[in-house]
Amino acid sequence: MVNEASFSVTGYVATAPTCGWTKSGTRSLFMRLAWTPRRIDKTTGEWADQPTNFVSVICYGKVAENAAVCLRRGDPVVVKGSLRVREQGDGNGPRRTVVEVIADAIGHDLSRGVTIFKKSTEQLEKTAAEREREAAAGPREPLPGDRGPAERDGTGPGEDCPVPDEAELADSDAFDDEEARRILADAEVAAEPAGAAT
Repeated sequence: MVNEASFSVTGYVATAPTCGWTKSGTRSLFMRLAWTPRRIDKTTGEWADQPTNFVSVICYGKVAENAAVCLRRGDPVVVKGSLRVREQGDGNGPRRTVVEVIADAIGHDLSRGVTIFKKSTEQLEKTAAEREREAAAGPREPLPGDRGPAERDGTGPGEDCPVPDEAELADSDAFDDEEARRILADAEVAAEPAGAAT
């Protein structure tokens, strides 16, 4: 739209999202969003929190429907939409200025944690981490030079190449599937989302 004030902000859902309907029957959702700016204190050189800001967020249609099943109070989110400033109140009392964001898009802030995205009508694709875990847990693809089952148990045409016993395997530098799985599991447990310590 012409002359729309585009607005985007990262913050936290400050109030429990509330669902509703417009007069025309469109799904709507209302919530308050909060964010706390940080500045460097010139006297101490330390980061200091500034007063927390609040803004009302309203969304409609599919954004409202999806937000209703995804968002909870306290969730870190990124909101993009258009800014609307209006006055509210009747002629009998003081009027006040209301600042609202009509959200076109809302998403979880991935610098604060992890989330799973699910398309409304399509099957979920696997994430990179899911594919990696599946590859580590499943049987590996045969490599050139691998012996078949008959050759491994000494009954096939590979009898002239004896199968090493367990002691020989333990002393070898061969790739260890179980060790690789353990290392991968330890790395996943130790991994922290980017920005989680802030």
